[in-house]
Amino acid sequence: MEDAGATRCSMSARMYGGGGRDYERREGPPPDLPSILLDNRIVYLGMPIVPAVSELIIAQLIYLSWVDPDEPIYFYITSSGTLDENGEIVGSETDAFAIASYMALTKAKYYTINMGMAYGQAALLLSLGHKGKRGVTEYSFTKIHLPRVHRSSGATTDMWIKAKDLDLDSNNYIKLLAKGIGKPIEEIYEDVEGGKHFTAETAIEYGIADLVADYSYMGGLDDDDDDDLVFL
Repeated sequence: MEDAGATRCSMSARMYGGGGRDYERREGPPPDLPSILLDNRIVYLGMPIVPAVSELIIAQLIYLSWVDPDEPIYFYITSSGTLDENGEIVGSETDAFAIASYMALTKAKYYTINMGMAYGQAALLLSLGHKGKRGVTEYSFTKIHLPRVHRSSGATTDMWIKAKDLDLDSNNYIKLLAKGIGKPIEEIYEDVEGGKHFTAETAIEYGIADLVADYSYMGGLDDDDDDDLVFL
């Protein structure tokens, strides 16, 4: 066969709706996946929000803001928040607040999407995406609940300090949720006090998300497509 020159990879250059440069087919092993995602302005939160994870997420956001402060950032989420699958505390609420704070400081629009689950602080980050661009997949679940603290039986002073920290974390969580969802703080407090679960449809109705992402469109965008078509 005649050499037709370099061809495009089967994986779309704008993978999963991200923006970025094209990759030519190459000899040898493919480029590492994290680099491809980052080059396409995709940040993925796929585990509980522990310090090492929040450090990496914020570093990626700083880098993307430096590369192009105006281009949107695609924030994909599958996380149980600061708890593990057994409901045990593994992370810190302030780690999630740090991510949320950086999102608020930058010019870029954040297109958030719940790929499977977004619980607690992960649901908060989902809600803080750009209005109209907060997606949920069809079978995803979202849950909002008050922050928790590690059980302890230390000195009374230590327990008092932890109680004050919990109150502060809870207030910040509720305020940020109210900002993202667009509901009064009093209503948010009543809902998170006992924990509230959402399917894709009810998450949209409540205001945590805006639309259901269409899997048929997850193959990416061509260079001529409009960013408004990220979620269908």
